[in-house]
Amino acid sequence: MQGYIALIAQGKFKEALKVIRKDIPLPLVCGRVCFSPCEDACTRKDFDEAVSIRALKRLAADYELKMGKTEKPKPIPKTHNEKVAVIGSGPAGLTAAYELVKRGYPVTVFESTQKPGGALRYCIPAYRLPKDVLEDEIGYIEALGVEFKTGTTVGKDITIEDLFQQGYKAVFIGTGAHRCLSLNIEGEELQGVMHSLAFLNNINYGKPVTLGKKVIVVGGGNVAIDVARTAKRLGPEEVTVMYRRTEQEMPAQKQEVEEAKLEGIKFQFLTAPKKIVGKAGKVVGIECIKMRLGESDESGRRRPVPVEGSEFVVPADTVILAIGETPDTSFLPKQVQVTKGNTILVDQVTLQTTMPNIFAGGDTVTGPASVIEAIAAGKKAVESIDRYLRGLNLKAGREIEKHEIKWATTEKPLEKKPRYPMPRLEPSQRTRNFDEVELGFAPSVGVQEARRCLSCGPCAQCLEMEELCEPDDAIVDEDRCIACANCEKICEYSAIKVEKSVAKVNLDLCKGCGTCVIECPTIAIDMKNYSSKKVLSAIKKMAAKWKIGSKPKILAFVCKRVFQESEDKSKQPYVVSVPCSGRVDPLHVLQAFMMGADGVIIIGCQTSDCHYVFGASNAEKRVRQMKDWLRIVGIAPERLEIKHVMVTDDNNLDEILRHFKASLKKEPQLNA
Repeated sequence: MQGYIALIAQGKFKEALKVIRKDIPLPLVCGRVCFSPCEDACTRKDFDEAVSIRALKRLAADYELKMGKTEKPKPIPKTHNEKVAVIGSGPAGLTAAYELVKRGYPVTVFESTQKPGGALRYCIPAYRLPKDVLEDEIGYIEALGVEFKTGTTVGKDITIEDLFQQGYKAVFIGTGAHRCLSLNIEGEELQGVMHSLAFLNNINYGKPVTLGKKVIVVGGGNVAIDVARTAKRLGPEEVTVMYRRTEQEMPAQKQEVEEAKLEGIKFQFLTAPKKIVGKAGKVVGIECIKMRLGESDESGRRRPVPVEGSEFVVPADTVILAIGETPDTSFLPKQVQVTKGNTILVDQVTLQTTMPNIFAGGDTVTGPASVIEAIAAGKKAVESIDRYLRGLNLKAGREIEKHEIKWATTEKPLEKKPRYPMPRLEPSQRTRNFDEVELGFAPSVGVQEARRCLSCGPCAQCLEMEELCEPDDAIVDEDRCIACANCEKICEYSAIKVEKSVAKVNLDLCKGCGTCVIECPTIAIDMKNYSSKKVLSAIKKMAAKWKIGSKPKILAFVCKRVFQESEDKSKQPYVVSVPCSGRVDPLHVLQAFMMGADGVIIIGCQTSDCHYVFGASNAEKRVRQMKDWLRIVGIAPERLEIKHVMVTDDNNLDEILRHFKASLKKEPQLNA
């Protein structure tokens, strides 16, 4: 995640999409319909607001699509003979197929409807997920080599036993939860009573639906909001969501509820239906009862309790029930066990069912959840399927609990920057159409939003400059350490502490910024990879080149995040690449002058772009100190320069160095 955000901050949208697709097969989908649990964990929210991670994911995926630069991937060669069947083509099934084909397995997806996509196609409204966007996602997966067999219902047209007889060695079940729950009250059989998924399916299939003037949607989840907003677009005079608890207890996403209100949808809380009232076989209203909140139930929400004698009737032409869904497990072999809630029973670590060669994930295991959870389940199941087919232990190394690292940062270099709002269609423009409501960021806005990221992990994982991002740790020479605690005071990540008269590095917290190395008065700290010895060796190589070059002889310490070494190394023989301008040690600058440099320039990011947040500002401060030192030893301070450039600018390293050389030629010391 941090990787693609770092790339977007540099305007590298294509590269960002490449990183996203390493883990997520549906970036266009997730960028639109994911409810962004990652933003709840974003460190930036502790300062002002979380980074708009979902919107940035969408920007990277949309940019390729809108620029017309979409390229179908080449089919991935099959490296395994074992065929795998995937039942269901929703987010879990598509992810499983994507991951399996990437690993070289022949994989076939069986889908009961005429087009793949599952709930993404038939349950999510087009104003949230346009169907052409979904087609593009599925087309990408199909191009990799995944086979789709649509119009094939497992349990009716073919059985799981048949699949094994046809040579499939493993099966993944990702059929979702498509059976709607009923209220079990009088009047549910009346004309005008619909179930949520049937209603959404009809709309997405393009079938005509008659609603009348007044529509009541019963329920408080995300499906209920989708149903209400969809119904509103069909033209009834009034759409009301009826929920038995208060708004605070609604499981629906708050942003979706707010959008529904903007579109004119009404809400009736603390109200529960007792029976549906009919006349001549058609709905005319709902008899309801008022509720109050009692003690908390197993979900943690307060239980709704009927208020005796508070019954009343609400007129309605259509009642749509959206009170929950459950999986269809009727097609499963008898060996596959299900839970009391009618979900498939699986091992929580491996997602293996009680039949060893069958695995399951997504809503069919958890009950109704989210797209991103289904994607995670598909990935998890494929790891198990791969191990199963290769005869490996399915659980080895997977039961270790992962602890979240809370990266410490400083508030000092930050300024409050609220997140950029997602552009949306005006509510007045949403009437009677299914045009996409969220419009997405413009590239320039996305770049600025991405720069709000605090880069609070040890590596951005952008995979663009792996020679740069090699993990680096601070190492303490205990014999040289005098326990002055200077390193502890200046570490922005609280990664180094003085314990028992010696500095100790917490490698879980160390980001490898190198600040402690530069600030250590006894040179007791060094970096494991980007060591002082390595830098001095690079400077000596530059000095050897000066002997055959012309004046002025320069050395440039260049941040790799501004100029990639692969592009500039052959053109600029006097460049020493550094992970950050803040990693340039004053001793290295003095060493360069001692070896005969006429000038030294440090080129790095601006403070707003710095990977280490404070690296650029630290570099600026040190340059001012170094200029004072140069005066003391008789070297003109003008021979040292620092330049900050935007990572998204079309910077030309040749031009920057040419100007620096020109300024040096004006120095009297060099022209004597």
